[in-house]
Amino acid sequence: MGSWSERWRIRPLELPRPWRYCASCGTARAFVCSERFRVNANKKSLDVWLNYRCASCEDVWKFPLFERRTVSELGGVQLEAFARHEQAVVWKYAFDVARLKPHVIKVDTDVRVQIERSSLVCDAMPGHLCIHFDVPFACDIRLDRLLAGELGISRSALERRVAPEQREALRKRVRDGQVYRLSKNDFAADRQNGGTNVL
Repeated sequence: MGSWSERWRIRPLELPRPWRYCASCGTARAFVCSERFRVNANKKSLDVWLNYRCASCEDVWKFPLFERRTVSELGGVQLEAFARHEQAVVWKYAFDVARLKPHVIKVDTDVRVQIERSSLVCDAMPGHLCIHFDVPFACDIRLDRLLAGELGISRSALERRVAPEQREALRKRVRDGQVYRLSKNDFAADRQNGGTNVL
């Protein structure tokens, strides 16, 4: 019985939305990242923010990244990235949930994602699929939801077919570097009853 390994790269298609009190709306609102930095010079020190706008009224909130830092502390490469509003740098800070939390009520990380699957040199046990997860950004997606969607089965069928000790892991968020193994036999009954033929 064959076996194979895959890498599943989870690529977010949008940024998290922090929630905070909006003075213009007079209530808590979701804020959308503008994907633009603002750098302000005050004598020899610099302040850097990532700009957000209220999803309801467009009111601006500046997420503080650095305060009163010298040019040498920030470095020329990083300052150039701020000046160009480089997407990779924007996304790095927009997904820094720990850094956001002190400034907001909550952070909505349940974003739309794209799954990029690629084959790996097989290290799975016979009759198993070994999935290596690459999650560069902290997306709030449960393992059972991800597997069910990609493998074309229901979450209840997935839970019935895995070992009891695996069920708790299914309910948790997918982590970067996580490895999950599935047996082809676990889904044999579903295939015979007209279910998925992925596995």
